[in-house]
Amino acid sequence: MKKIIKTALAAAVTVSLPALAASNPPVPDKPNIIIMVADDIGYADPGFRGSGIDTPSLDGLAEEGMTLDRFYTAPICSPTRAALMTGRDPMRLGVGYSVLLPWDSGGVHTDEHFMPESFQAAGYQTAVVGKWHLGHSQQVFHPNERGFDHFYGHLHTDVGYYPPFNALGGADFQENGKSLANSVKGQNGGMEGYETFMLADHSSEWIKNRDKSRPFFLYLPFLAPPRTFGSSG
Repeated sequence: MKKIIKTALAAAVTVSLPALAASNPPVPDKPNIIIMVADDIGYADPGFRGSGIDTPSLDGLAEEGMTLDRFYTAPICSPTRAALMTGRDPMRLGVGYSVLLPWDSGGVHTDEHFMPESFQAAGYQTAVVGKWHLGHSQQVFHPNERGFDHFYGHLHTDVGYYPPFNALGGADFQENGKSLANSVKGQNGGMEGYETFMLADHSSEWIKNRDKSRPFFLYLPFLAPPRTFGSSG
């Protein structure tokens, strides 16, 4: 998984570099792109910032890629995700002060343009694997309605790290609208193991099985803190 992610990120970076020498392979017109969200992490938490926390995968990406020394984000889930998906201040999206709670009936307004919609228009295959948290009670707020061809994960939060992934007593784990929360290993896709590893493994499988004739955009918002990244290979 780590190798695939690094390859995709490297391809994304090269699009902004000067033209390569004629002896090197040409830069792809449409590179594959992966965006990962590290949940519950502060500026000084990763190992490459001098922290004592073990974050080897993030450290490796920082060493081989580019880091930003001045970057702002929200301290909680829904505002961060809303800003990332729309490019707008979450205050104007109605999710600036709090996360979307299990009993909330809304989400980011359907008039807002989401990032994957632009990728779809450019011919990309799009997928989100992990924690959504941008609207759950109505289908119009779900990932498959907001520009993602494929969704594997949970709509809300507080689901725990092991099956059956119940959110405050309600099952919340699915693949494209079909619940997987109570699946038995080997049936209906199977559900067994630690969620972070499952998300990484599913991302790898999706990348391997995609239509190779088209570029892909993968949004990978993990639930767990980043020290667990990369432990699944």
